[in-house]
Amino acid sequence: MSSLEKNDPAPAEADPRREILVLENLSFRDLTRQSVTLRDANLTIFENDLVTLTLPPSMESRAFTSMLLGLRMPQQGRVLFDGNEWTGEDYALHDRMRSQIGRVFDGKAWVENMNIYENVVLPHQHHNHRTVKELDREIQYWSRRFEIESMKNQRPAFVGKTFLRICEWIRALIGSPRLLLLEHPMRSVPRARFPALLQAVASATEAGAAALWIAPSSDLQRDKFPTSARHYQIHDFHLTPVG
Repeated sequence: MSSLEKNDPAPAEADPRREILVLENLSFRDLTRQSVTLRDANLTIFENDLVTLTLPPSMESRAFTSMLLGLRMPQQGRVLFDGNEWTGEDYALHDRMRSQIGRVFDGKAWVENMNIYENVVLPHQHHNHRTVKELDREIQYWSRRFEIESMKNQRPAFVGKTFLRICEWIRALIGSPRLLLLEHPMRSVPRARFPALLQAVASATEAGAAALWIAPSSDLQRDKFPTSARHYQIHDFHLTPVG
């Protein structure tokens, strides 16, 4: 064996954790709005991962996040959730995939002619077929943890923005999701509530979920995140690590 062969570095070991969200050679652009635009992006988010994506203040993430959920198609590349693509016509599979994803929306997120409680349980009853009793137990737990009053019998149009946003947190967290997609989750929420949300997301990732937290830098207190968190930004339409 030559000296060169002896000194060759060992190949890097593959991460043994489960791949939850994978972007492969992904290019995406939404022509109708000031949306996240990416070229040739590659990213793998594993179970137990907490990843942040910093955006300019005026940039919207709704179309991009909808693409991660298979509701929009990229111009190039592919998105995999838990090893499955969103392409094809296996709609039952896609429905099961979406049932394992919790989302906080960039923009409107409520059916106005339903009360907030009905809004929160609706996607879980549709996708997960869980009982109201099971859902109610989790909603009460998170309502106590985030220190908010009952959301029952309250209409979205008649409550404050902070209360509504926290109800979105709860909708995303219940049901033991495998992936959390958090778009501007601190919008309209006082900074004093940031630790409570971060602790909840960190607890979910410690339990096996993965999380992608998308927000402008003003809402991302990166020094407060666990040291294991990974941070990215978009520079010249490319996904680049931060720090």
